[in-house]
Amino acid sequence: MPNIFNYTSYREFICDYYLESKKRDRQFSYQKFADIAGFRTKSFIYKVINGEKALANSSTLKLARAMGLKKKELHYFIAMVNFNNAESIEEKEFYFHSLQSFSKNHKSSVMRDDQFAYFNNWYTAVIRELVVALDWKDDYRQLAKACDPSITPSQAKKSVQLLLRLGLLKKLSKGKYIQVDKAITAGDQVLGLAVKKFQQQTIELAAQSLERHEKKNRDLSTLTVGISGKGFERIKKEMKAFREKLVDIVHYDELVDRVYHINLQCFPVSVLPKEKRTVENEDTN
Repeated sequence: MPNIFNYTSYREFICDYYLESKKRDRQFSYQKFADIAGFRTKSFIYKVINGEKALANSSTLKLARAMGLKKKELHYFIAMVNFNNAESIEEKEFYFHSLQSFSKNHKSSVMRDDQFAYFNNWYTAVIRELVVALDWKDDYRQLAKACDPSITPSQAKKSVQLLLRLGLLKKLSKGKYIQVDKAITAGDQVLGLAVKKFQQQTIELAAQSLERHEKKNRDLSTLTVGISGKGFERIKKEMKAFREKLVDIVHYDELVDRVYHINLQCFPVSVLPKEKRTVENEDTN
């Protein structure tokens, strides 16, 4: 059976369990799987795997028993289902930490925790830029004060250690740091939660900037417009193209002496037409 503690998506785990069982027993089928679990229709498990159905409490226990999960695996599976099914950021974060507590002795769990921690606060990404821009000589007090708003030296040190563990920073023999281009991957569910938390914090920082920074040092603007669904898609494409241009500007920029968050925000402030909203949701899923 696949190692359940390597998963954060219960759909992927069930799918891999089914495929592995099929390899061992060529007669194993969705019908047989459903019969063992006590489901009336063979299509239910297939629809769960493909995201058409979500597991409720009763069906979660049935599937767990059918797969022969032991006590700790059962608790992990239940937490994984709750994590995947949770809607709010607070709920998802609660069940994510439950997953980590059940699988804390597994290497994959430790890596997921580090990857989540990268986005869990706004300042770790800032620290990654500051350590190569400043001549700070491992003075974490100086590094902490360089953040705006400032953080504690302990937070700055933990961020540097995290970036080194993730391979996003490398310390050279002379004490200098360099950035390493490396993607952060933690699975769609974990990464999705982490990014939402990160974006939530940066939006809050943008609001605070209205009071904390002079107008010459910030650029925040608001535009309220009436548009069609097609118009919104065109705006998204233009915003994507602009982001790519910004990345190009940053790539060739020299003598870096400050760190900025750049938030591009475009969101509805009216109820979307029901028919169009359904089509747009299908396009993004």
